[in-house]
Amino acid sequence: MRRLLIKNGYVLSLDETVGECANCDVLVSGDSIEQIAPDLSATNAEVVDATGMIVMPGLVDAHLHTWQTGIRGIAGDWTLFEYGRMMHAGLAKVFSAEDIYIATLVGALNQLNAGVTTLFDWCHNNPTPEHSDRAIDALEEAGIRAVFGHGTPKPKLNESGVPTEEHLHPRDEVKRIREQRLSDGTGLLSMAMCIRGPDLASLEACQHDIDLARDFGLVASMHV
Repeated sequence: MRRLLIKNGYVLSLDETVGECANCDVLVSGDSIEQIAPDLSATNAEVVDATGMIVMPGLVDAHLHTWQTGIRGIAGDWTLFEYGRMMHAGLAKVFSAEDIYIATLVGALNQLNAGVTTLFDWCHNNPTPEHSDRAIDALEEAGIRAVFGHGTPKPKLNESGVPTEEHLHPRDEVKRIREQRLSDGTGLLSMAMCIRGPDLASLEACQHDIDLARDFGLVASMHV
């Protein structure tokens, strides 16, 4: 079992029973914190010098479109309507599954580098099952704890000619991911649904999507 000894940090536990501790050590065994106290020693432990640093639980990013990592900042002066037109009806449509993989991998690694260890990945550019699978592959490879939020692209019309606001979230794809790729809710990765909500969808479509999330026991997140 791997052991890690973090030495001489300022422990900010965010736990009322542990509190804060200056010049403190943290001993980790496997995936559990074994002890928090000053001047700890441990055999066969990798030592990390945290002098002058804060030691605390990882941060949580509760809403990130990780697939947009490579183009972040490009929409800084866009209105919401311009974003919908130029991002979802424009740039998003030229992303291949490999583009989604690369952006999601780099985005997840960047989150870890910034101290974020848990991520809600609002993936709303997944026009094919391969796009979704490559996004999940990237999250797995990064090693981050993540909720993969399955969304949908938003062109003006889908292939059947149905207006976007009446477009239903695809049951078969939700079922596939929930029962195959992300069936184990106890691991680092879990699943949610990212739906458009009543501002961007008809009430019928919105109710359908909420019911679908309930059918599969999933959290439904929406822009409202």
